[in-house]
Amino acid sequence: MSWGGVVRRYGSTNDDPGEHWVALVGTEPVGWIQCYAWADYADEEESQALFAVGVERTAAGIDYLVGEAGHRGRGLGSAMIRAFVQTVVFGQHDAWTQVSAGPYVANEASWRALERAGFSPLGDYDDGAGDSCRVMVISRAALSTPPDAAP
Repeated sequence: MSWGGVVRRYGSTNDDPGEHWVALVGTEPVGWIQCYAWADYADEEESQALFAVGVERTAAGIDYLVGEAGHRGRGLGSAMIRAFVQTVVFGQHDAWTQVSAGPYVANEASWRALERAGFSPLGDYDDGAGDSCRVMVISRAALSTPPDAAP
C-alpha cells in the first residue's frame, strides 16, 4: 500500500472507530497494534462468536503484529501487548472492562505472547472459514497482577 493509501485508510479522515498505533523501541518502529470496542461491531459474526464464549460486551478487541522477523521470538510482542493494554486500552478508555484477542489456534506464538502478557484462554471458536481461533482475555483486575504471578 502506498503512503497515500495508508493516510486515506488510517488517517484522521477515516471514520473507523478503531485506533491504530505503531510500537517503537527507542525510535525504531517494530510493530503495529490496534484497539476497538467490540460493541461497535456487535452485529458482526466474529463479535457474536466472542460474546458466545464469554467475552464481555464492554470489552475491547486488539489486533497486533511484530514487523521484522528479527524482532520476533524475543518477548517483544508480549511486552508491546501488555504495555498497550495498560497505557492505552485501560489507561484511556474507562468504559472498557476487558480486552480480548482471537488468534488462530495454529498460531501458537501469538496466543503464547498473549499468555505471557497476562491474558487467559476463554475458549475457542470456528471463524466460519474452517479455522479455529483461541479467545484470550484480560480484565482490569488481572492486569494489576504481574504476568508471572497470574494463576
